[in-house]
Amino acid sequence: MMRQRNPGRGDEVMGEGVFIGDVEEPARSSKLEKSGQSEGGCWKSLSLFLIVAAVLSLCLNAYQFKLIDGYLRNIQELTDTHNELHSVWEVDRHSVEECRTEMHKMETHMNDKETVNTKLEKEVTRLRRAIQKGGVTDDPHPDHEDHHEGDTPPTPHPEQNYPTRPNHQQLEEQQKQQQLQEQDQQRQLEEQLKQ
Repeated sequence: MMRQRNPGRGDEVMGEGVFIGDVEEPARSSKLEKSGQSEGGCWKSLSLFLIVAAVLSLCLNAYQFKLIDGYLRNIQELTDTHNELHSVWEVDRHSVEECRTEMHKMETHMNDKETVNTKLEKEVTRLRRAIQKGGVTDDPHPDHEDHHEGDTPPTPHPEQNYPTRPNHQQLEEQQKQQQLQEQDQQRQLEEQLKQ
């Protein structure tokens, strides 16, 4: 095959000429090798860049996976602590409600005891007046009212200017015992309230 020079080129290289056959000129082959090397070097650098980019991408993905895994663990720990605190608060709420009901029961019990104590104090003062008047009570006990229907009232004891010693001592002992019992009850109630 015959080739001719390119007439439009101004930069002709020595040794380029017309040749016949299948043999190429050596100057021409070196020029092709140079252009092939420059294209190959470009592909090498591009492939090297893409490999580095892929490795960096994988490393960043692994790093992000570790971060997300750590965040998920933190979220799980926070959720667990939230659930624990919520259960503790529920237990506290129930114990507070139980304490309130117990306090209400104690208040009603204390109020009942106070009413009983005031009734007893009234009864004691009534009995003291009866003793001072000579042993006759003004108002009979409510339980014994029906037993005296139609009966004559009891005769009063003869008036004495001084109280009889045995009765006076018994009353004092009873009063002291009642006071001691009341004090003991008050102490017990105070101790229960403190607890």
